[in-house]
Amino acid sequence: MSALPDLITTPFRWLGALRHARVFHPDGLLCGGRAALSADHPLPFRSGPVSVRVSKGIGTPGGLPDIVGLAIRFPSTDPGTVGGGGVSPSTNATGAWDLLLAGPAPLAGRLPVPLPTTHWATAVSSLTPYRYDGELYWIRARILEPSESSGLSIEDLAARLRRNQPIVIVLEAGVGRFVPVVRIELDHVLTGLDVDFDPILHRPAGVEFAPSWLGDLRRRAYRDSRAGRHSVDS
Repeated sequence: MSALPDLITTPFRWLGALRHARVFHPDGLLCGGRAALSADHPLPFRSGPVSVRVSKGIGTPGGLPDIVGLAIRFPSTDPGTVGGGGVSPSTNATGAWDLLLAGPAPLAGRLPVPLPTTHWATAVSSLTPYRYDGELYWIRARILEPSESSGLSIEDLAARLRRNQPIVIVLEAGVGRFVPVVRIELDHVLTGLDVDFDPILHRPAGVEFAPSWLGDLRRRAYRDSRAGRHSVDS
């Protein structure tokens, strides 16, 4: 039964080794800032420091159009939990939560399909819903700042932070009707770090991907991509 998933995900390892980089979203800026809850919500969001990688999905040069990516880590409140390399997600109640969002992603059928855009001020979405406490939730984010209508340059984002101009993001959750739940302000570049965002390993207890089989497929894809990237170093 594992032959087909291996056939699908093994190319991620080959591509990662070939490029010595991420297969998707290779060009990005790792930023630090804080998240503040803006509303109560059943999903286990919380206020506190966050690490966010803003990226271009294909890696087009300069300010050329591309797919916008956001990788957001809500860190663990306990260094012994999964965010710090501890217990498994199934037993972790306070661990890190990694969200991977891409877009703009208008709905095509039941799933959002990310498309290229020319500016950062856009909405990005989880590509599948989450299940929590028996309910389904889509998670999306709106980038409020920078609000310029043209240009998709990683270098310009870094320059913005150096000028003390924050990147502002609002996280929303829902099905059909979305409710703002978290406001994120990024105010500095995180240098000298390479965070492996992994939405499979890093998520709170009780939060699952829907459908359930997708979790295993995505876990294999992330595993093989990371193995390919790091095999060149060994």
